[in-house]
Amino acid sequence: MELKIVVIVRQTPDTEAKIQANASGNGIETSDIKWILNPFDEFAVEEAVQIKEATGAELIVLTVGPDRSVEALRTALAMGGDSSIHIKDESFGEMDSYALAKVIASKIKAMGDVDLIFAGKKWIDEESGQVAIQVAEELAIPQATLATRVAVDEGAKKVKVQSEIEGGQRIVEMTFPALITCERGLNEPRYASLPGIMKAKKKPLEEVLIDSIDLEETGLTQDGLGSAGSRIKVDSIDIPVIKRSLNIIKGEKADTVQADEIQKASENLAKLLREEAKIL
Repeated sequence: MELKIVVIVRQTPDTEAKIQANASGNGIETSDIKWILNPFDEFAVEEAVQIKEATGAELIVLTVGPDRSVEALRTALAMGGDSSIHIKDESFGEMDSYALAKVIASKIKAMGDVDLIFAGKKWIDEESGQVAIQVAEELAIPQATLATRVAVDEGAKKVKVQSEIEGGQRIVEMTFPALITCERGLNEPRYASLPGIMKAKKKPLEEVLIDSIDLEETGLTQDGLGSAGSRIKVDSIDIPVIKRSLNIIKGEKADTVQADEIQKASENLAKLLREEAKIL
């Protein structure tokens, strides 16, 4: 029996987009933003595609979000996914990670036997990395985070995951089903080719509406979805002002550097980093 792999993805603002606060001040203005597949999810998709190519696995891409989220699915399909699932409801963008994980886990349970679940280590729009881990908890399956190397043993139904930690490496071996979050450096995500993009348009895309999800089974209620039920409330956001300046630290002589000048330059640099760059 072939492996079944699910990749959880999200559509996020382009990293080059100019972010502005919306009129209410508690979110970002989305009308003129270019949206992309979350960069860390690209590593998850690429790893799943490589496993698919090596084993013949079935690869399903899943996302939650508004209509525009389909474009993120199309990108993942163009990279090599077989089919996709779009859990569609405008309120999902305002759900907290607890409710979001329950909804995603509910759909994955309904899919039957899933062997591996991949996700990026975090979503760059919220700097949030807990949803995938909470999905694993909801499914009661093992999980390994920040993967920089993944080795699948299809016959033994096991996966070995390597992660970088301070001072060394962590290696975790898990039996299927298991969930893995992916770190930069795990692989080199491929670009979606023109033939891949054209094929993606014809690949199956299942739309799932909120009315079709058994909320009682998840422990949620209709009131628990969207901003009204979120356990996290955003009062306001501040867009940081980028301040650029140049300071040249000069020595007394152009052709030589004295020991006391090095010490003085180091002190000046530390002062600038602390007082202006504010990173010390």
